[in-house]
Amino acid sequence: MHVGLFAPAWPLRLFPNGIVTYVHAMREELQQQGHRVTVFASDVGEEAAGVHRLGGSLSFRALRWWRARARSNYHAALDWGIGCAADVMSVHRRAPIDVIEMEESFGWFADVARLTRIPTVVKLHGPAFMSLVGGEIETPFARARIDREGQALAGAPVITSPARRTLDETLARYRLSPAVARHVVNPLQLPRDAPLWRLEACERRTLLFVGRFDARKGGDLVLRAFARLLDEDPALKLIFVGPDGGVPNEGGHTVRFEAFVAQCLPHHADRVDYRGPLGPADICALRAKAYATLVASRWENQSYTALEAMLQGCPIVSSDAGGQPESVQHGITGLLAEAGSVDALCMQVRALLRDPALAAKLGAQARAHVLHHHAPERVVRETLEVYEQAIGRSRRRERSSPAALHQA
Repeated sequence: MHVGLFAPAWPLRLFPNGIVTYVHAMREELQQQGHRVTVFASDVGEEAAGVHRLGGSLSFRALRWWRARARSNYHAALDWGIGCAADVMSVHRRAPIDVIEMEESFGWFADVARLTRIPTVVKLHGPAFMSLVGGEIETPFARARIDREGQALAGAPVITSPARRTLDETLARYRLSPAVARHVVNPLQLPRDAPLWRLEACERRTLLFVGRFDARKGGDLVLRAFARLLDEDPALKLIFVGPDGGVPNEGGHTVRFEAFVAQCLPHHADRVDYRGPLGPADICALRAKAYATLVASRWENQSYTALEAMLQGCPIVSSDAGGQPESVQHGITGLLAEAGSVDALCMQVRALLRDPALAAKLGAQARAHVLHHHAPERVVRETLEVYEQAIGRSRRRERSSPAALHQA
């Protein structure tokens, strides 16, 4: 089978992103099982066989220019699917693609499916009506995106989601009844040399956060919680890994990481070790070093940050946002805190700090959970079943089309 997978960027080493991580894992396992994979990505940092850069044809760029001239409220991003379709067809003509898997963002998949007529599976990675937080959801562009995604999903016959909650809420929000709607978790396999967490080897007063410093990932909540925990235990240390996107203040202005730390921890800024963006190997080493990994997102679908920590056997405290409770089961594979609550986050971190035996138990159970439920061979096997359903449905539709009936 020749499978087309879409990613925002490539490769994972240069673009540590949840969707890129997913596509990377799927590609490796599909190829391991003997399938051909073409990755379509807008931003390609390294040329590689089977990776196609999305650029948009000259006719597509002319279309966007014309529409921008004709409509004052035109959002060019919503038309990117048309350009994607042209790039897919250039590959498809040389090596026919059997099935395409794309995310739901901006409804691009609908244009690709319509213009290429290749069976298409939609994977819900973060519908805008759920994933946009704070004031960003109120903008005209956000409303246009939410509407466009709903319109596109209404015509999607095959939809999957890594989190059952995301799937159920999306179907309910847009009143969808697709032919196939299936919960298929994200696959994960760390490098063989990734260190495992061990209680006797970690630093028991070190906490780790991996994620963008922005409102969605909740980096501000982590810093506020850490400031309170420092009042109780001045020996604590926080390692913060991720790009600085800034968070909005009450006046709507963006506050960057350094300024936020100065405001939040004016006398203890030295207890925060900001590393900026790091590669997977460095992050793996830090997870094994820290006592606990924190995930404070205001919304998550199925967090790879959490799953990667769990697979290393790291104790984890996570918000209960989105699909997180499906992976981080409170008291079994980690501890959950109410999303957006600094008090709740502090309470769960305290509980973990006070009970090293509990931390070790949760870490071991978390690793066992991910090894069983997120094994790539298992996830790809389930996904291939969905692909076959999409292909079979497409073939039946073609056989029953007026043109086919007329030829018969």
